[in-house]
Amino acid sequence: MKKNILISDDRDRKSRGIVGSVGDGIAFVFGLYDACAGELLKFESGVYGMALNLERKRIGVVVFGGDRSVKGGDKVERTGTVIDVPTGFGLLGRAVDPLGNPIDGGGPLKGEIHRRRVEMKAPGIIARKSVHEPVQTGIKAIDALLPIGRGQRELVIGDRQTGKTAICIDSIINQGNLEDSDLYCIYVL
Repeated sequence: MKKNILISDDRDRKSRGIVGSVGDGIAFVFGLYDACAGELLKFESGVYGMALNLERKRIGVVVFGGDRSVKGGDKVERTGTVIDVPTGFGLLGRAVDPLGNPIDGGGPLKGEIHRRRVEMKAPGIIARKSVHEPVQTGIKAIDALLPIGRGQRELVIGDRQTGKTAICIDSIINQGNLEDSDLYCIYVL
C-alpha cells in the first residue's frame, strides 16, 4: 500500500496539536499550523480524521469513526499523507469505513484495488460521457415522471421517514435483476 508523503522532514511530519472542542463529528484543533488540506490526522485515541478548514488559529477536522472517543485536550498528530481510499472491482459487494477498511467481516480486500485521493478536481462537462441511456429504478412512477440518465449524479431529498432510502435500495436491487448489465451501483451513506 503506497502512501503519498507530503513532506520529507520527520520532525515536521510528527508535529502535534491539541483538540480544543468536538461536536457533531467535527474537532477543532489548535497547534497544527503546518497541516495541509485533506491531510490524514491521528488522534490520541487512535481515531483518524481529515483536515478541512485551515484557519489562522485553528483547523477543523472531520472525525472518522466515533467522535465520543475524542475529547478536548487530546493530542493530535500529523501523518504526513493526503487521505486516499481504495477503489476498484475488489470493493464490489463489500462494506468499508471512510478510510476504506473492510467492516463487513469478509476479510481483507482482494482483486483489483487502486488507491485514489479523496479530494480531486472532477472532470469538466465536456470531458464526461454524455447521458444517452436511462437507468430503470423499477418504480413505475419515478421511471415515467423523472427519468434518470445513466452517468448523472442524482440527489434524493426529502423529510425524514418519507422513503428516500427505500427508493435507493429498491433501485439498486432492480439493477441486479437486469441480465447482461454492466451497471454498477455504489451505495454511500
